[in-house]
Amino acid sequence: MNIKTFISTTLFFTTIMFISIFNVAHSSEKVIATVFNDGSNTSYKLIIADEDGRGIINAYKDVYESGKKVRRDLLNPDVITQSGMVLEQRGTHIIMKLVGNNFDLELGGMMVIDTLYNGVSGERRKYEVQLAQDKDGWKLFKNGNAIKEIVIQTNKIRFIGAVGIKNLVMR
Repeated sequence: MNIKTFISTTLFFTTIMFISIFNVAHSSEKVIATVFNDGSNTSYKLIIADEDGRGIINAYKDVYESGKKVRRDLLNPDVITQSGMVLEQRGTHIIMKLVGNNFDLELGGMMVIDTLYNGVSGERRKYEVQLAQDKDGWKLFKNGNAIKEIVIQTNKIRFIGAVGIKNLVMR
């Protein structure tokens, strides 16, 4: 290898390294809600990653068992305006997803949390929320009030057990 090739290769990899460090340094993550289930010791945090306040680049779901983080799921925010971003799924049943027809990755917007109320009948329920930025970054709002926690109340049928989500308590 001659000296010109060595210098060119070194310069190329150094530039790539600085670009990578710069991109990581300017993206930030914000927990928009912690979700609890009344019938389980499992909880999760919904996290939005944005690029210097210019728009959502990723979404994550950090899953906790008895308070200990067990995994991180990568969620695709691009599907919010299409089929919806799935938050919970059991087998073929989509238990909970975020859907927003007029949602924008840079500005946020209104979304619906679509939940399976009864897996036997297929009945679903919807809860309107808004994802928007304020001076502290991205936040989830319900009726103009910031939401930090969502408690899932399980819908149970006698002799069958849990069949869906009875209600979402947002506070």
